[in-house]
Amino acid sequence: MLDAGLPLAQAVRSISEQTENKALQEAMLVVLRDLENGYKLSEAVEKHPKVFNHVFVSVVAAGESSGKLDVALNLLAEELERDYGFRNRVIGSLMYPAFIIAAMIVVGIIMVTRIVPALQSVFEESGAELPWTTKTVVFITNSLINYWFFYVLGLGILVFLFIRYISTDEGRRGFNNFILKIPAVNSLIVSLEMARFTRILGILIQAGVPIIQAIDSVALVLDSIVYREALHQVARNVERGAPISQTLIRYPIFPATITEMIAAGEKTGKLEQVLGKLADFYEAQTNQAIRNMSALVEPVVFVIVGLGVAFLVFSIIVPIYNLANIIQ
Repeated sequence: MLDAGLPLAQAVRSISEQTENKALQEAMLVVLRDLENGYKLSEAVEKHPKVFNHVFVSVVAAGESSGKLDVALNLLAEELERDYGFRNRVIGSLMYPAFIIAAMIVVGIIMVTRIVPALQSVFEESGAELPWTTKTVVFITNSLINYWFFYVLGLGILVFLFIRYISTDEGRRGFNNFILKIPAVNSLIVSLEMARFTRILGILIQAGVPIIQAIDSVALVLDSIVYREALHQVARNVERGAPISQTLIRYPIFPATITEMIAAGEKTGKLEQVLGKLADFYEAQTNQAIRNMSALVEPVVFVIVGLGVAFLVFSIIVPIYNLANIIQ
């Protein structure tokens, strides 16, 4: 809209009228009112951190300072579109394994709460000796039917304690460190965080944001508290005059490829181009890591489903077969 020559306030009003997102619409109306009262766009959007993150505010402020707000907003639009598509690909790749696991849980619950109780009275009346698998299934069925409240309560308490634990810095740090130690998940998390780190840092530098502010801004939008804390320390060291690459080397959570390529970018003066290439590389690596994880998860899920079905079938079919022999 700004490229077409539309005034900023009118562009904001147009967006607020067209959007279907209530939270965004309310925020845009407040931003519009602030603009009409003489606020800068960066000052207006900064009041809404739940809608506009720190990167958005920093890029807008840099665009205002350089007189190239339209260029800065175009950079943000490209990044938001790219990030949206990237996240959708990640979620889409994990949907199939999640669906299989959910279906397995639903089938298991139906089996132990509907089918087994219907056969339990027949087994008891026959007086036949039941195998241990059938006794186990019957025990689980009775406990779920008679004491389901305690299961729900126990699960609720565990979820509450877990959420409360990870809501603290120490809890998030411990959980993140645990996740990063899982081999298959580690490569996915590292690739995902490095893709976002390099992409967003490159955009901030391209928009003219000072390097220290840019690093701090990137740290605020990363998901992992381990990387956030490391990047804040990196920013403090860069503030003292240290090169980014030399500071990143001190943190083993950053791959050697990152430090070496950033060092090359600093030497050649083409840091933003290098960061863009790194972002492309790690986005491709993230997609590959997701495909690898899906390829690993699918057979594991099928094996678990097969074992579960075999266990239930054995628990039900064997007693029925024994009962048929008794009747004969």
